[in-house]
Amino acid sequence: MSSTMFRTTFKFLVLLLSICNITVAQAEVPDALAPRQSPTANAATTAVCQNYATVANLSTVALNSTYRAAFLRSSNLGTFDARAILDVESPKLMGLMMDVQLNQQCGNLSQVAIDGAAANFTAGTVLGLTIADAPGIAVDAVAMPIVQIAIFLIFCGTWISL
Repeated sequence: MSSTMFRTTFKFLVLLLSICNITVAQAEVPDALAPRQSPTANAATTAVCQNYATVANLSTVALNSTYRAAFLRSSNLGTFDARAILDVESPKLMGLMMDVQLNQQCGNLSQVAIDGAAANFTAGTVLGLTIADAPGIAVDAVAMPIVQIAIFLIFCGTWISL
């Protein structure tokens, strides 16, 4: 008998908590708790600002040799197609950076791109691609001394035969 009473009490408690949960979820958030937004927060979603962000991101990777090499190595497009994507946007960056009205509307997206590229590179990605390992023989691999000895013998053999 006590088990049925416990079940009834437990069911009542669960029902009460679910009603309170729905009530709290539907409660309005007071204006004091609303997130603050700058007057230009909606301006950052315009097409001009999106274009500026894209040019800044691609140019940051294109103009930094470390990021560029990582992108070209990781891209599945191939070296020439991936290089073309980066090289098309780079000349546009300086004009966008010097446009005062655009920077007032969108903010300094070139600095945002630089900071974001550094953070992403540290995390192991570049332009959304996971950085692939460089191909080749590792320095501590067994094949390295064999290749070095073979090169030495070929060069010495050529030098001695002269």
